[in-house]
Amino acid sequence: APNKIVNISRCGHYIRPYVHQQYIHCMNDKSILTKEKLHEQLIELKTTDKYWNQSVYLSSSGGSGGKRLFFATDIQENLRQRQILVNMMIEQNIISSTDICLNLFQSGNIYRSFEIFNDFCSIANCTTIPMGANANNNDIYEIIQYFKPNVLMGSPYRLMELALFIEKQEKNEIYFEKIYFACESLDKIKQDYFKRIFHCSIYIGFYGSAETGVYACQSPNYSSTKIYLYPKELVNIEIVNSKIIVTNLIRKRNQLIRFDSGDLGRIISTNENSK
Repeated sequence: APNKIVNISRCGHYIRPYVHQQYIHCMNDKSILTKEKLHEQLIELKTTDKYWNQSVYLSSSGGSGGKRLFFATDIQENLRQRQILVNMMIEQNIISSTDICLNLFQSGNIYRSFEIFNDFCSIANCTTIPMGANANNNDIYEIIQYFKPNVLMGSPYRLMELALFIEKQEKNEIYFEKIYFACESLDKIKQDYFKRIFHCSIYIGFYGSAETGVYACQSPNYSSTKIYLYPKELVNIEIVNSKIIVTNLIRKRNQLIRFDSGDLGRIISTNENSK
């Protein structure tokens, strides 16, 4: 069956049987692939595949683990991954066509968060207001008053800058139903402050990386927790010594198998067919 996940012996685990191996990023002994080893493989790929940089979607990591890394994904497969995640978001009432989303994520220098969240909105058929992280707070404030967005999106750092600005305004009548955040954690102190300034109590985090793409997010039911949902048809998650190990299940080009995300976590069991 095309949706069945099987275990194969060559270079990895949990790969769909119809996947054509254009290039696989994994360890030959089936051990866990680290970011350092992945970087070595990407350098090697440039010397062995003259088409490595054609028809690809490029993402840049933040470089927190060492050298800055550029990961190439097939353009159509990248779009498919976003579609799968948004389908789950719609099913879980995370996003809807009635939402109006103010996007304050960062763009430029091959960083993709701004564009990613614009895409999520377009796929979900909801309105996005693409202001970006570098927009002036006065301009953002006017846009909020004009369009009345119900969803605020951005890194906690950028949202804090906006909150401090709004707090100083004479009319602080700003209301958001939901806040989408990524790039860093949102602690309880910030949540409490945002609730006072933005009058919002639903905080939805998104999780992923340049290598894996975005593959998990929170839902209103798990707002203000550290519980994230992911589509099982998109990724396989293993927990090894508390480390989150990711295998992407839909890529035919530059497959990523048993990749160490660098984060710690645990799996909360649900029934076999659920997200």
